[in-house]
Amino acid sequence: MWTKIKFVLLMILLVILFSPLIIMFYTSFIPQGDPFHLKKESILNNFQTHPFLLKIKIKTYGWVKWDVEDSGENRYAVLSLTGEKPQGLVFNTGTKNMYVVKAIRLRINTPVDVKVKLGFKDAMNGVRGFQGWREIKATEGWQTVLIPFDPKSVKDLEIPENLKGQVESIDLEKISRLYLIFEAPKDVKVSIDDVYFVNRFPTLYNFVHVLKYDMFGRYLLNSAIISFAVVLGNLVLSSMVGYAFARKKFFMKETLFALILGMMMIPPQTTIIPVFILMKKFGWIDTYWALIVPALVTPFGVFLMRQYIEQIPVSLDEAARVDGASDWQIFWRIIMPLSKAPLAVLGINIFIGAWNDLFYPLILTTSKEMRTVQLGLAMYQKLNTDWPSLLAASTIAGLPVIIVYLIFQRRIIAGVLQGAVKG
Repeated sequence: MWTKIKFVLLMILLVILFSPLIIMFYTSFIPQGDPFHLKKESILNNFQTHPFLLKIKIKTYGWVKWDVEDSGENRYAVLSLTGEKPQGLVFNTGTKNMYVVKAIRLRINTPVDVKVKLGFKDAMNGVRGFQGWREIKATEGWQTVLIPFDPKSVKDLEIPENLKGQVESIDLEKISRLYLIFEAPKDVKVSIDDVYFVNRFPTLYNFVHVLKYDMFGRYLLNSAIISFAVVLGNLVLSSMVGYAFARKKFFMKETLFALILGMMMIPPQTTIIPVFILMKKFGWIDTYWALIVPALVTPFGVFLMRQYIEQIPVSLDEAARVDGASDWQIFWRIIMPLSKAPLAVLGINIFIGAWNDLFYPLILTTSKEMRTVQLGLAMYQKLNTDWPSLLAASTIAGLPVIIVYLIFQRRIIAGVLQGAVKG
C-alpha cells in the first residue's frame, strides 16, 4: 500500500515538474490562441450585422445580385445566380494567414446542385489565386458544407499587369480578401450563412514561420558554432591545465589553483567591462571571436579535470615513461581515454552554459546577423505577442540542449558515479 502511495506521489511530482515543458510543446502546435483558449475556428461572417453595413462590407464577384433576408430568428444572404458565369461574394479578411487554415465551413441552402470554389487576394501586391471547383449536392433545407483548403491547391493565379514578370505566386500569409464563388446550371437562388475558418490542429506552421521568416535559422547557426567551439576548447585546454595541476610540480601551484577556484565565485557582470575593452582593442566586437575566445578555458573545467585526473594511478604514467612516452603522449593516449566520463560532464555543462548565455552576446554583438538563439528569443519575446509562435521559438531554442543531454546521459551518470566512489 505504501509503495503505491509513493508511486502516485512521484507521478504527481513529475507532472508538476514537467507541466511547463508540456504546455510549451503543446502551445507550439496550436494555430491561434493559448493552451487554455484554443481557437480551432474563427468566424468570417455570420450575416447578423445590419443589412446596410453588410452591403458596404461585403463585395460581389461576377456582378451577382444578392440581398439579406431575415427569418425572424436568423439573418442570412441570398444570392441570385444567373447560371451564365461564376458569381459570388468577396469577404474582407484583414490580413488572414491561410497557412493555419484547414477548411472553410459554411451553411448553405441550394435547390439544385452547384459548384463552389475559393479565391484569395493577398494584401501585399494584389495577386489573386483560386483553387479547384467542389460540387455541393442539393438538399431540402440547410446543410453544413466543409470546403477543404490546401495551400498547394491555389494554382490559378491572376497577376496585375504591372506585376507580371515580377511576382509568380500569391502570399497566403497575408490574405486581404476571400472569394466564395458559385457556379449554377441555371438561374437559381442560393442562401448562405455562418462562414467560418477551420484552423489546422496540430500544425507545424509556427516552427516553419519562426525558422523561415524570423531569422531563427541564423540564430541557431550562430549558437551552434559558438557552443561547439567553446565545448571543444574546454575539453582540450581545460584538460591540459587540469593535467598540469594534477601531475606536475611547479612554483605556487596550490596558490594558483586557489585563485582559479576563487574565479568561480566572481560573477560575469564584474568582468564584462575589461572583456569588452579587450575585445574592442582586438577589433573582435560583433564577431564569433568575441564570444568564443574568452570562454575557451573555464575555472570549472580546470577544477573538474584536475580532481578526476588525480584519481588515475600515477603508476600508469610511470609505466608509459619507461616505454619512452612523452608528456603529450601520456596525456593524449592514457589520461584522455580514461577521462571520458568527466569529459562528458564537462562538455554538457559547458554546452548548456554557452547555448543559454544571454549576457555576453547582448554586450559583445551589435548586428542582427550575429545574435545567438537566446538573444534572438529575448528580442522576439519583446516584439511578438503571438503565443504559439513565441513558444515555438522557445521549443526550438530548448531542443538542442535536450537532445545533447539524451545523447550523453549515460556518460554523465557514469561520471557522477565515478566521482562518488573512490578506491
